[in-house]
Amino acid sequence: MKYHNVMEKQFNSLSKVNEFRLKLYPNNFTKVRNFYENILEFPVINEWDNGDHEKGIMFDTGTAILELLAPKLGYKEIQGADVSLEVQDLMGLWEYIKEKTDVVFEPRHNSWGDTSFRIRDPEGFKITFFKKDN
Repeated sequence: MKYHNVMEKQFNSLSKVNEFRLKLYPNNFTKVRNFYENILEFPVINEWDNGDHEKGIMFDTGTAILELLAPKLGYKEIQGADVSLEVQDLMGLWEYIKEKTDVVFEPRHNSWGDTSFRIRDPEGFKITFFKKDN
């Protein structure tokens, strides 16, 4: 199957997104926080702690905000979700992170025009890092 770029579509001014936030509700808040803050080294831009089920932290990923929130009582886990993040130095990141996390797949070239690898955070959320091929 051959992939190709699609011409840019004009946004509806009412639905155009100014900021994208991905919210995760980890069961082990501290462990997952440590992963994003100390392994991936995403900068913290805000955090709060008003008790066990009222705490959170926001990380800057460069183009979106990753928000970790303490799980609410009765919260149900989403099935079938992951995220892909384009980075400038894919192989440098790979060398840095490959021994520090759970690797799903090692760097590979993809037919749609990028090179990528995938890891899991401490609770199994899949993160694909990629760089577009020139």
